[in-house]
Amino acid sequence: MNPPRGDAGNAPLRAPNASAGRVVQPPTGAGTRRRRVAIIADAVAETQERFESATASSLGDVRDALAGQGFEPVVLEFAGEPGSWLSALREGDFDLVFNLCEGLSGHGSEEHLPAAAVELLGLPMTGARALTLGLCLRKELVNAHLRAQGVAVPEWALAAAGEPLNWRRYPAIVKPAAEDASLGIDAGSVVRDGSELQAARVRAHASWERVIVQRFIDGRELNLAVVGDRVLPPAEIEWALPDGLPHVVTYAAKWDAGSVYDRGTVPRVLGQSEERLSARLAALARRVWAAVDGAGYGRIDVRMDKRGKAWVIDVNPNPDLSPDAGLARQAAAAGWSYRDLIAHIVEAAFATQSPLSRARGARRSEVTA
Repeated sequence: MNPPRGDAGNAPLRAPNASAGRVVQPPTGAGTRRRRVAIIADAVAETQERFESATASSLGDVRDALAGQGFEPVVLEFAGEPGSWLSALREGDFDLVFNLCEGLSGHGSEEHLPAAAVELLGLPMTGARALTLGLCLRKELVNAHLRAQGVAVPEWALAAAGEPLNWRRYPAIVKPAAEDASLGIDAGSVVRDGSELQAARVRAHASWERVIVQRFIDGRELNLAVVGDRVLPPAEIEWALPDGLPHVVTYAAKWDAGSVYDRGTVPRVLGQSEERLSARLAALARRVWAAVDGAGYGRIDVRMDKRGKAWVIDVNPNPDLSPDAGLARQAAAAGWSYRDLIAHIVEAAFATQSPLSRARGARRSEVTA
């Protein structure tokens, strides 16, 4: 996809130095080798991220964290030729695949395909499985799935270009049906009446065939993070926007440093005085993550209305792993360094291997025994 996957708010709050903290040590001793980790990424997205985004790519940070823990990281970027990329994965004698692919050839709609290929090869992999990635990318599908599980999701409708829409709930928000990183969201995406809705649809349909129209919950926005079986301290966006601007995390809030929305959406981790709310949100995070069969690490975005009801507005498996992004910030609040965060993600990958990867590992053990 064009922008990197983001987190609500992009204030430069960095986790503690990656050189500190716990280290996962691979086996050592005579006759042992460093465990090889393939870091897979999309070459197009990585190039765009380096040149277009104010936020640096997480690839180098992940590679350095793995090397610092004694692994042998090998970067395998998809450059448009599936055969050679798959051969490199299959023949590289890898113990683990660290999945940083957010699509293929810059197309975020293909995010699930690299994960599916790794699963088919039977290799342990960090993060979510292909089914979860595909489900959560399609907002109308994940909304319906969560609602069927009894999770509160604001009313929504899928709108196709050129087709009428009977919508009566305002305020509402218009956003692409299959994008993340707040792509396509700006101040004009929040609408108060039918004429504003029509204008927002015209703008959105100029770039996307399908958009979601959803009831806009005007209230607090909170980010819940899960790593392995651990729910990290929740974070909240503090609104400091000029009067008249809707309280929404726009594309500019995440990727346009110094913009009005960047300065006016300040992330903070909930404090000890909000322990009851944090516990309630942690229970919601576990419920939602289990509902989408989440594995590895993920983020759930929630809006809380004036009555205190929490509404799930997005589920983001494999969120941004940059050291100054939201997941690392919440990990730091839990007492983890950046290296700790990567170590926990690796541990979760080995703990939640698919049947294929377990069988492959058993065969390798027989060969090397």
